[in-house]
Amino acid sequence: MGSEEKAKNIKKRRITICMGVLLVLGVTCLILGILVYLLFNNLVADLIKKELPLRSGGQVTDVWMNPPAKPLLRVYFFNTTNPAGFLKGEKPFFVEMGPYTWEETWSKEGVEFAEDGSTVKYNIKKSYRFRRDLSIGGEDDIVTVPNIPLFASVNQMRWAGKLVQQALSSMLGILKQEVFNSTTVGDVMWGYDHPLIKLGNDVLPPEEKLPFNKFGFFIDKNNSLEGVYEVKTGQNDVHEIGQMVKFQDKSELDFWSTEDCNTMRGTDGTIFHPDLKRNETLYIFNMNLCQSLPLVYQQDVQHHGINTYRFVPPADVFGTPEENPRNECFCADTGQCAPSGLFNISKCQFGSPLMLSWPHFFQADPRLLEDVEGLEPRKDIHQFHIDILPAMGVGMRASVTTQINLVMKETEHVQQLKGIRDIIYPVLWFQDGLDELSDEETVSLLKMAVHAPETARSIMYPSLFVIGSFMILAVAAFLIKKVVRSNNHVEDSNTTNGTTTKNGVDVKNGLTIPRPRAGSTTPPPDYDDAA
Repeated sequence: MGSEEKAKNIKKRRITICMGVLLVLGVTCLILGILVYLLFNNLVADLIKKELPLRSGGQVTDVWMNPPAKPLLRVYFFNTTNPAGFLKGEKPFFVEMGPYTWEETWSKEGVEFAEDGSTVKYNIKKSYRFRRDLSIGGEDDIVTVPNIPLFASVNQMRWAGKLVQQALSSMLGILKQEVFNSTTVGDVMWGYDHPLIKLGNDVLPPEEKLPFNKFGFFIDKNNSLEGVYEVKTGQNDVHEIGQMVKFQDKSELDFWSTEDCNTMRGTDGTIFHPDLKRNETLYIFNMNLCQSLPLVYQQDVQHHGINTYRFVPPADVFGTPEENPRNECFCADTGQCAPSGLFNISKCQFGSPLMLSWPHFFQADPRLLEDVEGLEPRKDIHQFHIDILPAMGVGMRASVTTQINLVMKETEHVQQLKGIRDIIYPVLWFQDGLDELSDEETVSLLKMAVHAPETARSIMYPSLFVIGSFMILAVAAFLIKKVVRSNNHVEDSNTTNGTTTKNGVDVKNGLTIPRPRAGSTTPPPDYDDAA
């Protein structure tokens, strides 16, 4: 065999090997394409979920401890314009004053992980900075609202005898306490010296004293700690991330008559589990709400081109026991349930005669609106809602709305309250939360986490299919070409000798050439010579 023949054989072997490798690569690309189409999104989702649980030094944990977002607290006061007329029997007429806006800074303090990493303890610190540019006025604006400490004092003595109530009435007269106070916005918010608060703390037994010496709706809230939370980190199950375990070392509340109402459910509202479903119920625990507030899906909402799920409280969350049987436990001790749309918080707010509702009595008994003038409930402004990125459990927008109402009742032997009819009296409402997650870096990361996997998948699997198909087709084309060449080569060789084969019989120069029988030594005749 000559060197030229050897070179041809080597070349053939190399081409054969290349075609084999190309075939393997083509099949591999097709398989990878199928796997990417079926499993890529789940794989990326699993990788993201591994980063979500709270752990010391984790990137998600750092953001959780020091959120980049700056929530806004907007407060609206129901300024009473006819206090004297109300005391004479008129409906109260309100002019809403607001918003008065404070920018918030949140941080987690005293973060301490359990040894096994399953739970974490922390405290929430909130700082407030007044934003005059986002407010209709300054903190020195005057508002006229009911004298809540007066009503709280009378409420404490509601079941006392005539002489005790008369003595209280005399004391209120000496201290010059009236039904309404005209006070600055800053004082009503952050507290001011009130003679009834001081008097109460001087005479009450230690277990009944108030934890502050001033009156204000956000007294001791600025630059203070809320209390120690203990929650699950999600290390054992990422769907349990942020779930309440204890608050102030208590595993349940002790205000209500049943275990169900005292149970601490859900998260503190700053974090939710990934893979949210539209048909599930979320819960937010906040001590100021005195319960774990349920939230249900309402609609899809877009933020920064990202789809979120809007969760809102059920319409009957503050319903009567007839409307919502679960609420029976919130009024079983007193036997007096709040009207529809109101939640009595007196048991968890030092006996103050206060009730919560949604702003402007949204979703409440219409008769509450009939007793006042100047309120107009609107879903787009007054509904409590949180828009959550379902894949990661991140809140993109939050509007935590609450209205504080005073329960006014006539007390026969207290001169200051004679003639006051029974009424649920709106005092103020506030909206706490984010209009939009505006931190560009955080938004970019969320967009990448949401859109990048699907974009990569939509590019990868068609590319792999096309590349794999081309490789397999190239191998198929090579094999077909090789077979055709091989057949042509055999025919060319036979034609050169003047011999062709038909139906297993050799034909030469148009004559049939018999083949020798098996074992025969006689050569076939030479037809060329015969010719």
